[in-house]
Amino acid sequence: MNKKLILIACAIIAMSLVLTGISLAQEKATGRKSAKEVAKQVINYPAKVAKKSVDVVANTGKKGTDVMVKEVKRTGEVVTGDVAKTKEMVTEPLEGTAKTVVDATVETAKIPVDAAKEDKETKEEPAAAAKK
Repeated sequence: MNKKLILIACAIIAMSLVLTGISLAQEKATGRKSAKEVAKQVINYPAKVAKKSVDVVANTGKKGTDVMVKEVKRTGEVVTGDVAKTKEMVTEPLEGTAKTVVDATVETAKIPVDAAKEDKETKEEPAAAAKK
């Protein structure tokens, strides 16, 4: 009877070790994130979104300034006698402003996606370096 109990206890211990190993392998395969990694992503994501937002605003401001500079240039050309550029004086600001609005809208829509991609790429780079 004693031998049976010892054999059953050894079998239970062996099964628990095997199941623990399988569980750890499965956990690594699914890529479970540690609390530290999750906290880091929660903190970094808004900062990246803010940085990208500032970049979009800066680009929009630059494009708006470029439109204004072209308009002043065209006005100067028309005033000095180049009447053929009158059409461009009217159409260029409209086209430039429309393009600036479209670009700003597209870039703004991409901000959350780009920030999340950067976060994922940053996480994958150390993993790739560790494999080498």
